[in-house]
Amino acid sequence: MRLSPLLPACGLVLGMLKDFLSYRKNIAMLHMELDARPGRESPVRARTSDSGGIELTSEFPYAGFAEVYDEIMADAPYDLWLEYIESIWSTHGFMPVSVLDLACGTGNMSWRSARNGYLVTGLDRSEQMLEIARQKAKDEGLYIRFIKGNMEDFILERQLDAAVCLFDSLNYLLEPSDVRSCFKSVFNALNPGGCFMFDVNTRLRLSTVPDGTMVFEGPWYFVVWRNFWDGDNEWWQLNLTGFIKRNGVWQRFDEVHRERAFPVETLAVWLEEAGFEVKGIYDPPAFKPASESTLRAYFVARKPDS
Repeated sequence: MRLSPLLPACGLVLGMLKDFLSYRKNIAMLHMELDARPGRESPVRARTSDSGGIELTSEFPYAGFAEVYDEIMADAPYDLWLEYIESIWSTHGFMPVSVLDLACGTGNMSWRSARNGYLVTGLDRSEQMLEIARQKAKDEGLYIRFIKGNMEDFILERQLDAAVCLFDSLNYLLEPSDVRSCFKSVFNALNPGGCFMFDVNTRLRLSTVPDGTMVFEGPWYFVVWRNFWDGDNEWWQLNLTGFIKRNGVWQRFDEVHRERAFPVETLAVWLEEAGFEVKGIYDPPAFKPASESTLRAYFVARKPDS
């Protein structure tokens, strides 16, 4: 995989059926199309927002992108993240046996957790991501129960000892009601004394990510990544246009991803409203308390024993 800036000199041609790439001609044409349509979206659904307005949310993020997600995230330090999670559990006296990996994606943390001896259940809304996660577990010879569901509204058949929601997945919940519903769903999914740990990008982080365009490419995929801060809606937005080679034919996908950051203090209040005790809010990779300069905050919450 190679990461490169998008330059007008690069070329992209979407051909008829099998013809796809001619790198010297039309990447500029695609770039102009994206610039002219910054709100270009995958299928969307409309609903009334908490503030009474109409909100459009991406219906199928991580559909086409699921196939190339692991290529783009190949250098992510998953093992170090798992070590940090386990250090938090140890610091707070948690010794979970069963773990819910909420918004588990392609299962990168699920199979690592299962390899470390935990009984893992993975939940995600993207069936495409779950298919990849199931194959990984099979390849590793691990039993992991993967189920399709929305993190803002789910019910498990049995309660578990711990839940994690990582890689700013919670930022994908754009409405306060969805975040609060998620917290309540997690609370109900945990055994008494259970631990809920999640990370979020703060507003400082999302609003200061440089706007820009990048290209990810490999022998069988080509993805144009355009991100920007939407100050009017107070969210960070990522527009993806990708091409995947399937059976010799290049197929296109378009997705919109959005992340919104709520104040750390507000998230703590919502956790308590759901019934949790907030045990810590950290600025990783150590256990420094989160502050106004924190870019990514890790929350640790506990469900009371009774």
